[in-house]
Amino acid sequence: MMITSCNIPLSSPSKIEGAGGSMTTFVKRILCTIAIIIAIATGTAVHAKERIPWTHGGPLLPDSSNFVTASLLVASPGEALYSSYGHCALRMECPVHNLDYCFSFEMKFDNSLKDYVSFFAGNVESHIIAVPTIDYVDYYKKEGRGIKQYELNLSTLEKQELWRALDNDYIDEQFRKYNLIENNCSSILFATILNAPIDRKVEFGKLPEHFDLNNGQIVRHDAHLSPWTQFLDISFLGTESDNYCGIINKISPESFGPVIKSIQLVDETGSKTPLFKSEKEILPVKLSVEPTKWNPVLIFAILLAIVVVVTILNLMHRCKKLGTWGDITLLVLQAIIGLMLIYTSFVSGLFGKNWNWYLIPFNPLPLIIWLIWRKRKAFYKVYLFYTVVLVLFILATPLSEQLDLPHQLITASLAVRCLYNYYDGKQQAAAVATTKTKKKTQKNKK
Repeated sequence: MMITSCNIPLSSPSKIEGAGGSMTTFVKRILCTIAIIIAIATGTAVHAKERIPWTHGGPLLPDSSNFVTASLLVASPGEALYSSYGHCALRMECPVHNLDYCFSFEMKFDNSLKDYVSFFAGNVESHIIAVPTIDYVDYYKKEGRGIKQYELNLSTLEKQELWRALDNDYIDEQFRKYNLIENNCSSILFATILNAPIDRKVEFGKLPEHFDLNNGQIVRHDAHLSPWTQFLDISFLGTESDNYCGIINKISPESFGPVIKSIQLVDETGSKTPLFKSEKEILPVKLSVEPTKWNPVLIFAILLAIVVVVTILNLMHRCKKLGTWGDITLLVLQAIIGLMLIYTSFVSGLFGKNWNWYLIPFNPLPLIIWLIWRKRKAFYKVYLFYTVVLVLFILATPLSEQLDLPHQLITASLAVRCLYNYYDGKQQAAAVATTKTKKKTQKNKK
């Protein structure tokens, strides 16, 4: 049973039969009528206070063009990492039957540890939900985020069928695993919109310039207000950063408006109709989201500076314990990050299963080798080998879109400590060799 869709055929109002019968029946009808009028008046008054204005209210037009209205709602970015791309939904209205719902693609996420583990495992179930428009708008109003509405220029039948498809998806709970590139609020709803036209083809006009970029550049473009979102997404995106997705997967809430404005619907005769009909702001933006000054470049530049200072002190034979514990901390974090990269790259479906270039500097192998062979005499040579690997990795930055400055600052920090440990190990080995030589010489003299 459709709980929200407006698929009821249009019909003329039914005639009211005249009152008759006994006085008791007459009184009952009068009382019932008064009760109904009060209920309707009260409900209408309350509803009037809460309702988001109809896109096309008023009486039903003769051609039924305002029977159903389909619009795309685009919410501005928020302060949280998960909201840095913004959000979108499809608003379906039927004033005749007092229906006004937003269909949104959402994750089943409660901010619990289990949910975060499921998210990085690529196992978070997501599906389309139906929310009264007033509730949907109220959520973003509380956050101070704005909403723009783009009305779709579809026929009445197309809008009814679109509503039916959304309803079926909502009722059947067709779960999809959330995926940054393929299954998200933008790609799912954009594909739904493109499937809405009946017996008409979709023709794209001029798309935004960034649609010619690869996935890594698009992530940076769409998340330009959140450097940390860029950093995290690029960290796990792997070689997917260098690929070029199709239009559906390149869409984002920010680019939704310009894209649908470029779409034309072409019928069998070749006649073209724009998909976009009108645009309006239904909720003004009050939250000003600005990129944080404490961005990854600054933070990891500070880390590199601290590493360099500690290394200089170590060369001066100071703060040896600080350097040692710092190295152990870096090794442990390197191993943990490496395990996360291995999991998300080859097991999880969150970012797609691709080779991740950051597995070269960040993997558990250095920690394992250190735990097993660190007491061997020539172990310091391992540091030299890994220093060369890290330096070559930094020089390879132009080869992949995934390799960028914030990550390479971390890599440089590891390289500085590896080079120092090689130098320190070599000095210690030379000192041991000198001591042995002196002892041997003294023994021979005796």
